[in-house]
Amino acid sequence: MVGRNRSQKKAPIFYSLIGTLFGVGYIPLAPATAASIIVCVIIWFLLKSSLLYLTLIITFFILGVWISTKLETFWGEDSRRIVIDESVGMFITLFGIPQKTLFFLIGFLLFRFFDIVKPYPIKESQRLKKGWGVVIDDVIAGMYSSILLWIFIFFYNFIK
Repeated sequence: MVGRNRSQKKAPIFYSLIGTLFGVGYIPLAPATAASIIVCVIIWFLLKSSLLYLTLIITFFILGVWISTKLETFWGEDSRRIVIDESVGMFITLFGIPQKTLFFLIGFLLFRFFDIVKPYPIKESQRLKKGWGVVIDDVIAGMYSSILLWIFIFFYNFIK
């Protein structure tokens, strides 16, 4: 019952905007998938500088832990409305990846797979306290996805 009451509390607008990626977290079906798609589009069209890209990963990570900690007090533990964590994971997945539709699509699918299935130690990382547990699982999912994507790119370029 406590979680239900907490989920009814209204969070401050700043926390809500950042944590939900400007409202994407309120999408009723698959908000994490929607956030991942939006991040792919942002990377595709806007992120041309590696320094800016790396700065965004670090900023989103720090904001993600902080905002998720704050939002859990209003919405309960790891609310599905919080999608800033998926943003961090997707940024990590596609960091440095050549801009090819195939690579972005595979990166997206890999990230969503790892974020949903949560193989070791992704699931276990969710036990971390506060916003750490919300964000770290997506960081690890992004790292797994990136590694497999780079392996795919290597073989793709080797065969080509």
